[in-house]
Amino acid sequence: MQPMTLAEVIELAAIKEGQPEVAHGHDHLADPVRWCHVGEVPDIGAMLTGGEVVLTTGAMLAADPDQVAYVTQIAEAGATAVFLGIGRTFDAIPQALLKACRAADLPLVVMWRPVAFVTITEAVQSTILARATSRSTVSENVRDTLHRLTLQRAPMQALVDEISGLAGCPVVVENTARQVQLAAGEAGLREVLRDWTRLSQYVSRFAGTDDVYTTPDGIVAATLTEQGRPWGSLILFAHGEPADRSEVVARRGVEALNLHKLVSAGGADWQREAQEVLLADLLGGHGGADLLELRARASGFRIRHCRLTPLAVALGRNERTCEMLLEQARSVARRCGVGALVGPVEHGTVRLLVSTDPSEDPVSTVDGFAGLLAGESEGRIALVAAGPAVDGLGRLSQSFARAEQTLGAATRLGWSGRGVVRLADLRLPGLVEVLATNHDVQDFVDRELGALLDSPELVDLLETFIANGLNKSSTAQAHHLSRPAVYRRLEQITERLGIDLDDVRDVAGLYVALLALRARGR
Repeated sequence: MQPMTLAEVIELAAIKEGQPEVAHGHDHLADPVRWCHVGEVPDIGAMLTGGEVVLTTGAMLAADPDQVAYVTQIAEAGATAVFLGIGRTFDAIPQALLKACRAADLPLVVMWRPVAFVTITEAVQSTILARATSRSTVSENVRDTLHRLTLQRAPMQALVDEISGLAGCPVVVENTARQVQLAAGEAGLREVLRDWTRLSQYVSRFAGTDDVYTTPDGIVAATLTEQGRPWGSLILFAHGEPADRSEVVARRGVEALNLHKLVSAGGADWQREAQEVLLADLLGGHGGADLLELRARASGFRIRHCRLTPLAVALGRNERTCEMLLEQARSVARRCGVGALVGPVEHGTVRLLVSTDPSEDPVSTVDGFAGLLAGESEGRIALVAAGPAVDGLGRLSQSFARAEQTLGAATRLGWSGRGVVRLADLRLPGLVEVLATNHDVQDFVDRELGALLDSPELVDLLETFIANGLNKSSTAQAHHLSRPAVYRRLEQITERLGIDLDDVRDVAGLYVALLALRARGR
């Protein structure tokens, strides 16, 4: 089978609609393309196996370091090219991304007009699949592709994405409670998930002695088992697709998913991963709000007509995973009558999304949930911060950012209050935390403290002096200095800054500047 090339991908009508421009990589146009993958997640490298075209709008790549890390992962995974859609996140080619692509010699194709990614992936993948004709070829290709992903310990979502692409139809993995855990194939997925409980029950009626079975309207389902015990089902909504091909993909998909679960670190890993994927997609807006709401509802997590409260959870010093936290969150959520999604551990913190009934006060309900969860965590949870409750997905990312800002500020300020901390609880330091990245605030810091920034010891002493109510004796004790030494350093500070430490307005300005300086991580 002749592989598709990058040049052929660019010439597809679906791509042409986006007015593509090769920003880098003209000498790679003959490179083979094995697959097309939407990559709106920061850890995209774990989902790639080489030869892919990766589509992104840059939704999670606002910062230059994120762009460099993203390109590095893709290049190391052996992908063929990155396609960047302009308009949602960037109005021009981000220079950090372009420089990183040049450094890694990774082709970058920019699409100047918006194009639905599902249209592109369908066009690329249907072209690639059309070149694989025989059943034996299909079976071999599917087996090799999925086996390679499994051996590389790729996330289960990557396997499901691959199965959907190979089958050319929407694919769902449900647990034994008939809740959707993983899904792929945007085209048609909305209709599949719209009434999931009824559809799942319909499919199950055709289960027989064979692990793989087909409904009269062409839906192919297969039972997932571990040591003879079912743990879920793989369902291919292959209406109109060749039955033989769909059955082959289903059988090979079951083999790969069972093997993935067998070699994973723990039995519940796949459901934890499913929650992480769903939460990441909710934040990234992948697939659109209506599809995301359907996916969440089919998984048992309600979004529509609910209040959503993001939590940023700091784990105890020795905690590196959140496996126990996931089980505890589920148990506590059931008892409190709320929904809960748990994200992965990143730098000792975990994102957690709580869904509450609109008739309930989200603050007291979430505080009750978080308090019970912390009480049962046996020290695994050190601190919980909350963002404002939101309706729907439109402001969810901003609310999560607020929760994480609050957690960072509370940690830096040594917050010792009980329960969930919110930005309002931190008062002025909390306000400064939110405004710290504002250019006017940064200019204010430079004006107020610029003359001291090359002397960290003087900045530290000034901070202690203000924190101790301008008490020189307490400042001397805190820094293990004599009082005359403190006097001399305070004189240096007043001379450099040209201020009067007895003037409450000058001191107030310095206090705000110091808060903003620490919020910037200095």
